[in-house]
Amino acid sequence: MKPDAKLDAMLADREVIVCVGCGGAGKTTVAAALALEAARRGRKALVLTIDPARRLADALGVESLGNRPQAIPRETLDALGVPRRGNLSAMMLDMKRTFDDLVERFAESEEVRDRVFENSIYQHVSNALAGSVEYSAMEKVFELHESGAFDLIVVDTPPAQHALDFLEAPQRLLEFLDSRLVKMLIHPAFAAGRFGFRLFHRGTQWVLQVLERITGIGFLEDLSEFLIAFDAMADGFRDRAHRVRSLLLGPESTFVLVSGPGGESARRASDFLDRLESYGVSLAGVLVNRIRLWPSEGFPPGGDAQPAADIEALRDALRASEGTDYPAQLAAEAAVKAATRYAEWVRADARSAQPLRERIEAQGRFWGRVPEFERDVHDLSGLGRVADRIAGKEEP
Repeated sequence: MKPDAKLDAMLADREVIVCVGCGGAGKTTVAAALALEAARRGRKALVLTIDPARRLADALGVESLGNRPQAIPRETLDALGVPRRGNLSAMMLDMKRTFDDLVERFAESEEVRDRVFENSIYQHVSNALAGSVEYSAMEKVFELHESGAFDLIVVDTPPAQHALDFLEAPQRLLEFLDSRLVKMLIHPAFAAGRFGFRLFHRGTQWVLQVLERITGIGFLEDLSEFLIAFDAMADGFRDRAHRVRSLLLGPESTFVLVSGPGGESARRASDFLDRLESYGVSLAGVLVNRIRLWPSEGFPPGGDAQPAADIEALRDALRASEGTDYPAQLAAEAAVKAATRYAEWVRADARSAQPLRERIEAQGRFWGRVPEFERDVHDLSGLGRVADRIAGKEEP
């Protein structure tokens, strides 16, 4: 596979690359390999995973990943061909900690911050938001981008049914802050905080009193304190949400769709491509992972091949090299049978991927393939091989 100029430009110029796709396609591995390849080109790269699985830490050969970037040791990068001007770091998103960091940023005083952290409503709400990961993830990407510590941030995402939720998360936060519900609740909350709960609207008071009895917490008081404190921070959250969305849809960012090779994977990837286009995001291209390729990326012989002639030729070659005592006939039959079966798989993968490939190439985006290796990728040397294939440096 020859290097692709569009992929080269993406690795050289973009500041955020978001890897999206269906579950099981290998996004975590591809994201880490893209970051490694960028580091090999002299960039300061970070790969961030918001997938709760721990595969990235295993692949990078580190004990654990947390909410702060962890640098890969220099001696390891030297062995992988990363020049001194380049480096590679990795991190695993801690969603709850990220949302807490936002409160610390926007709280007008330590007293307000502490009151929010200790508030039972906030504890429930922040845990729920952290569990959905999307806003926390994009906030962390924005924070890291704004820090200027990295030339490129590569983001690994959850499986497809959730992977685009983070595109909507900033807008959902804005809609929540500007919703009638919040406006209806904040004004009574101010009244309750100043004059007591008797000033709540009669219907609202009844509903909240029922909730208080059900939850067993001082719901009215906690809700009042939470809404008053959150209202003071709303402008900060609102401005941040606008900036996060602008980063994701701006020229600094691009998306890479990762697909598996089978027919079902290709169809799901095509549907996913429809969703990406509906959002108006910048899609750089598609990488098909674990696809079966013929040696030197040629096309395997078709159904008109002559197995008998192949077996005979291979049998004679084995006898000549291994001697007459070698079971050349059996070995040749087994080898030709295995090659024939593998050729069928290669043709099937190519047929399944062809419609998606034609669509992508017609749009002027890059099309890349990473072959199925003999072993799963679980360390940095394996990631190096994946990076080589993405960059067109290694023949299968």
